[in-house]
Amino acid sequence: MALTATRTKSRTKSERLEARATEDEAAVIARAAELLNATVSSFVVGAAVEKAETIVARAERTLMPAAQFDAMIAALDDATVVPEITELAARPRRLARR
Repeated sequence: MALTATRTKSRTKSERLEARATEDEAAVIARAAELLNATVSSFVVGAAVEKAETIVARAERTLMPAAQFDAMIAALDDATVVPEITELAARPRRLARR
């Protein structure tokens, strides 16, 4: 979280976020911020950005073992026509991409 907090400090903060928390949640967040010598606001934003970056990275990247990747590349390089796949690829899409 330290990298995220440092990265956001240099920018002008113009957006406002609001959240509701239970008394216990607020207390543990305040204690964690205190332990890091940070404000509650900077702690919450830093933690949220860190989690958001993890979720976005997971959604935008595909990780697989090297052997599986090599098999995928070999399959893409294989020019053999497979009628079943050709027929499936020719079907209209049921879902449209945004």
